[in-house]
Amino acid sequence: MMSKRLTAVIIVMFAIVASTYAQKANKFGYLNSSELLSLMPEVIKADSAVDKYAGELDALGQQMYAEYQKKAADAQDKKQKNVLTAEQEELVVKELADMEKRITDFQQSAQDKIGARKEKLYAPIMLKANDGIKAVAKANGYTYIFDTGAGSILYADETDNILPLVKTYLKLPDVKPGMAPKPTVKP
Repeated sequence: MMSKRLTAVIIVMFAIVASTYAQKANKFGYLNSSELLSLMPEVIKADSAVDKYAGELDALGQQMYAEYQKKAADAQDKKQKNVLTAEQEELVVKELADMEKRITDFQQSAQDKIGARKEKLYAPIMLKANDGIKAVAKANGYTYIFDTGAGSILYADETDNILPLVKTYLKLPDVKPGMAPKPTVKP
């Protein structure tokens, strides 16, 4: 009789432990990080700053190219008029090749600088977005959050999209900043 009670107690304890474990099952959620970022006003400011910086670098590159074109046209004109000696022509060709290399190097450097500037400006924005996602995930019991913007999910139930929760947490509008909702037409 004692053995039956002990067995019953063990079974009940096992059932309690199993139900506790079952309650701790994984909960999956998803969101589109690109959509989330597009709703953040900080992104507009960062993109504007990056575009301005890129424009400044582009203007410098255009100036370098204009100088190159002027020098090349001048050299072509002098060559046609036979005012250049062979040594002078060789020197001009070398000078033009050096200018081409400087322009190419500048273009590569400009792209690197623009990328670095964007990365620097986006770092606090990404941190804020990630903090918001983590806070919402923890508050709602999610163990994993997937990014549909990265194309890693083939199917997801709409009820597990946490983007609305993160937007609320970060106090973001439902539409992109600067974009007014379209008025509805009444018949």
